[in-house]
Amino acid sequence: MNLALALFLAAVPSLQSDWPQFMGPNGDMSAPWPGGDFAWPEEGPQVAWRAAIGEGYGGVAVAGGGVFLLDREGDARDVLRVFDLADGSERWSLGYAAPGRLDFKGSRTVPTVVSGQVFTTGGFGHVTCFDVEAHTIQWQVALAESLGGRQPMFGWSTHPVVVGDVVIAAPLSAETTLVGLDRKTGAVRWRTGFLGYGHSTPALLTLHGREQLVMNTCPKPGSGQDQAMPAFVIALDPSTGTLLWKHETVLCRLPITPPVAVDERRFFVTGGYRSGSTLMQLVQPSAEEAFTVEEVFHVERGAQVHPPVIHGSHIYLLANENWNDGRRRRSEGGLVCLGLDGKEHWRTGANPFFGRGGLVRVGDTLLIQDGFDGTLRAVRMTPERYTELGAFRPFPEVERDGRMWAPPALAGTRLLLRSQEELVALELAPKRATRDGD
Repeated sequence: MNLALALFLAAVPSLQSDWPQFMGPNGDMSAPWPGGDFAWPEEGPQVAWRAAIGEGYGGVAVAGGGVFLLDREGDARDVLRVFDLADGSERWSLGYAAPGRLDFKGSRTVPTVVSGQVFTTGGFGHVTCFDVEAHTIQWQVALAESLGGRQPMFGWSTHPVVVGDVVIAAPLSAETTLVGLDRKTGAVRWRTGFLGYGHSTPALLTLHGREQLVMNTCPKPGSGQDQAMPAFVIALDPSTGTLLWKHETVLCRLPITPPVAVDERRFFVTGGYRSGSTLMQLVQPSAEEAFTVEEVFHVERGAQVHPPVIHGSHIYLLANENWNDGRRRRSEGGLVCLGLDGKEHWRTGANPFFGRGGLVRVGDTLLIQDGFDGTLRAVRMTPERYTELGAFRPFPEVERDGRMWAPPALAGTRLLLRSQEELVALELAPKRATRDGD
């Protein structure tokens, strides 16, 4: 690396790019790399800072040099905590009462940061708008009390989605699946009828030149089972909540991952509990005719927790779920590379298995946090073979299943990961080059 590039990369975190929402700035678990092609540092990434946090599975958003995490204090309160990206110091925090005990303690969701406002969804269904400058709560809507929401198994886990002046939330009641709330006041702008239950966050996809909220749902609430079930993929107009189309397919009783776009016509749907994955194509013969959905291919392996990543003409997914979690079945899981024809190019199986860890793409490289012990691996995205560039353990004290299932976030050259006890920022850029005598 030449000196100019090294000095350029050393300007951290002033080089940061924001990660303002679940799945990042582009909604595809990717982020720009400020130094050109990503290169794993020979010595491994440096730990920039650590911060103690509570138990949980919620990831972070990054905006304006702040790292936003919805944390939880015991069984009593949800708390928005804001850390400094540069040094990890806590800038401010603000919480609200949310008493109760959740299966799998802690927060579930990633905040969404838009124009000085932070939107969060707590496990007990509190959709909250925080003012970044004033450090106050602007408004709050309780999905159960205000909209008749029925608390899903494991708590509300749908990340807040902001489109223009509308915040989309999921009451998941017997009458209403989704609502659009006014971004400034929290007032209901629109609400759907019943379109299914689930933990899947609506994905804002552009299909046939039109922005559509696409979501996976199931017709009945309940626990996920290790078998495929009837399910729906639905699409709404984000400004009005109008149903654009609805397609019946098979998923599971607990869909978690959102649909991901392949291009402006095709999208990929996946789920856990042995429900598999399907590449779908949206068809509209003319502007006057209704949308229909064609299923291009279906494969038996699926991703239970984290959305897959599309790179070129290939799909990379972590096929790790309940049924293959046991050591004797791990050969059926791991990181999978699929072609857009449904052909499996390779699969890591048990070596490594990755657990329910999260992943983020930087150029043609995947950064994957192992869900068991937190090991971070850099993997080249190529259909020829599994190619690991390096591995690093940011949580060396974790020896057993640490349940590190939160999605990672990448801001500039800083990668944010969490365990059940700590939030850690890793500096991915190589160390600054120095001249003789410096």
